[in-house]
Amino acid sequence: MVKVVRSFPAPESLAEEAKKVNGKCDKPDVIERLKKDFHNKCYICEMKELQDPNVEHLLPHKKGKFLNRKFDWENLFWSCGHCNSVKNRDKYDVGIMDCCKQDPEQYLTFQLKSDRVVVIVIKLECEIYRRTAELITETFSLKNTGMRTYASDERLRLL
Repeated sequence: MVKVVRSFPAPESLAEEAKKVNGKCDKPDVIERLKKDFHNKCYICEMKELQDPNVEHLLPHKKGKFLNRKFDWENLFWSCGHCNSVKNRDKYDVGIMDCCKQDPEQYLTFQLKSDRVVVIVIKLECEIYRRTAELITETFSLKNTGMRTYASDERLRLL
């Protein structure tokens, strides 16, 4: 995870889609801006040229329960399907580091040790940094299903 500079203002379709009952946050203008802002890399694992990109919500909208989050430009991130799937668990609902507002390299260090990724938290007093480190580690090591095993191993290999 690295610092990303988000462009402003928000894509126009977000305001229009927010007015709709079943509005979408993945209109072409949103996709193009996220892809460009994030350099076509997943913001979590940093894999590039994504074949399975997702519009990921830093803080989940929970299928409309938090509708304001669904169309909030500052809550939308470019992610691969694997990382979005790993992050889509209750323990990450309270949030991870926002790499558009903070530089992850000031709070976390990243190391590749033989067959695993090690993420070390520099400032242990903050829970958000610990959750972020855990998420990044899991994207390269979570093997609780066949597909996650394959995707984690593939990310590690490509790294």
